[in-house]
Amino acid sequence: MEMKDIYRCKICGKYVEEPYHCNSGAEFIMSRKQRELLSKLMSYLLRHAPNEAGLELDNNGWTRVEDLVNGIRTIWRSKYLYSWVRKEHIYAIAFLDPKGRFEIKGNMIRARYGHSKSVPIAITYPEDKYIELLYHGTSSDSLDNIFKEGIKPMKRHYVHLSTSFEDACKVGRRHSSNSVVLVVDANCIREHGIKVLFATQSVRLVNYVLASCIRGVRSC
Repeated sequence: MEMKDIYRCKICGKYVEEPYHCNSGAEFIMSRKQRELLSKLMSYLLRHAPNEAGLELDNNGWTRVEDLVNGIRTIWRSKYLYSWVRKEHIYAIAFLDPKGRFEIKGNMIRARYGHSKSVPIAITYPEDKYIELLYHGTSSDSLDNIFKEGIKPMKRHYVHLSTSFEDACKVGRRHSSNSVVLVVDANCIREHGIKVLFATQSVRLVNYVLASCIRGVRSC
């Protein structure tokens, strides 16, 4: 999905992706390029390297929005590229993220999922007991190993599975031009005592996917 410019409605105050809202012109907040750059940086810092911006995450992954802004503007190694960043930009990206990567609670922010094992967090996720099929995008070069050892979380806390084939394709393409999508039987995972956890509407998390729970391979 291509990023869009972000605006704020002058009537209701909502962050939107169109220059008009509530039958009125909306205030420009940031360009699609700025949005893309800041969104990637937020994901990196909140998921993998909070220390690089002087951030301290609590056990559930939360940090103050103000600390994130200050870290990006004053500590981050490429801070000169982000001198424009204010709290409103952080809120706008979090509220409009298409995959719900970020969660805001008052003046606190966290990444909902995707943390590296090197980041010591212990987020509690609700269990999904009903979804039946999930999808995992990967490189075709990894297939032999996956069918021997299953899908492992590697450097992250969990294996990430998508609820849609299209989203899994996008993930696979980020890893390789020879991407494929594995079709995963969620009930099979549960039968082996592994919980399927709800991260966002489009993402589920598991500790491990057995090779025997993979039902097929589809090309993107």
